[in-house]
Amino acid sequence: MKKEITSETLYLKAATLCAHREVCCDDVRQKLYAWGARRDWVDEIVDRLVDEGYIDEMRYARAFVHDKTLFNRWGRVKTRHALEMKNVDTDLIDEALATIDEEAYARMLTELLTEKLPSVSAKNEYERAQKLLRFAAGRGFESSVVFEVMKEL
Repeated sequence: MKKEITSETLYLKAATLCAHREVCCDDVRQKLYAWGARRDWVDEIVDRLVDEGYIDEMRYARAFVHDKTLFNRWGRVKTRHALEMKNVDTDLIDEALATIDEEAYARMLTELLTEKLPSVSAKNEYERAQKLLRFAAGRGFESSVVFEVMKEL
């Protein structure tokens, strides 16, 4: 016999999810729909989780920026795009991206390009530079930062 889904059971399930890791409103909405929540319950549950501090989009954005920069070695452009896809407010994204340390960011890009350099085959330096630039752009780094780092390489 299948257990009846209620607004309260879904709230408790969502609260448990939020207590285990940082999530944004969009993530919780998707989970609630996947769990079979009625449309009218979803906003009610998400609002309650925000009011009670389980969901904090600023906290989520900062954690997301920290993790993607440090562990995935993503640049600002890719990170911004990922947060926009999760419907995080633009002002919160800007504020979270502002927490990135510039020196550490450039150092990370230098390490990334230094690791990539031996595997890049090119006919000349121009072609090598273009391939490195495309690689860095694919990782979400701004071209201005890439040019600065490549001058040093």
